[in-house]
Amino acid sequence: MAIVPPETLFINQNSQTIILLHSYTGSPNDFRAVMRRLKQAQFSVYAPLFSGHGTNNPLDILNKGSVTAWWNDTQKAIEFVQQQNKKVTAIFGLSLGSIFALKALETYPQIKGGGVLGSPLFSQDFTNVRAGFFEYARKIDQLQQISIAQQAQHQRTIERLLGPALDSISQATLEVGQQLAKIKQPVFIGHGTKDEMVNYQAAQQLQSHLTTETDFHLYQDAGHVITVNSARPQLEKDLLKFLEQLK
Repeated sequence: MAIVPPETLFINQNSQTIILLHSYTGSPNDFRAVMRRLKQAQFSVYAPLFSGHGTNNPLDILNKGSVTAWWNDTQKAIEFVQQQNKKVTAIFGLSLGSIFALKALETYPQIKGGGVLGSPLFSQDFTNVRAGFFEYARKIDQLQQISIAQQAQHQRTIERLLGPALDSISQATLEVGQQLAKIKQPVFIGHGTKDEMVNYQAAQQLQSHLTTETDFHLYQDAGHVITVNSARPQLEKDLLKFLEQLK
């Protein structure tokens, strides 16, 4: 069965623009519901598709994606918004995307604020992320109805490539974490208390390391992707309140 590939999403209506960066093995679809709410609040919203993501081949994330590629994607997103004669009011990242949202705040002081959702910044345990990638690959392969032999080959290739890829992401979190003092803008932090990928204590550590104003929220009984699970209604309210302060 062919999978309809996710695409970069853009809601174009106002000069004030929010950039949303998705998760590892995710896509801009992580943010569809949140984007609708931001549209109602009269924001433009841009959610780029990260390199290697959104394809019918799970190996593309490992072969075409990288920390360098995703940072380039982030910079291109900021440039795109500016080319539309708009201002980046805020930049938010979910999981993997949070690394680059924080790096953007460190690098672009003209962005008024931003935040992280399910951030792995102070988590060095990627065990569940690793397991999640294998499960993601299995689902994609099954949907594609490829042979058992091909699936086994994919699993062997992932076994070889995934470790170095996760090590690179872990190194990126350390490097961004060392530069947090550069962030002067307000930072929103949201995390589910039952996050199966990243323990919510990582969010608490991030808050303690930031030297700027933080808007911290723990969402009770919510898992990792708080943009689509039980946390979403309250998350949307909290995000809009945070954004109102940036206007």
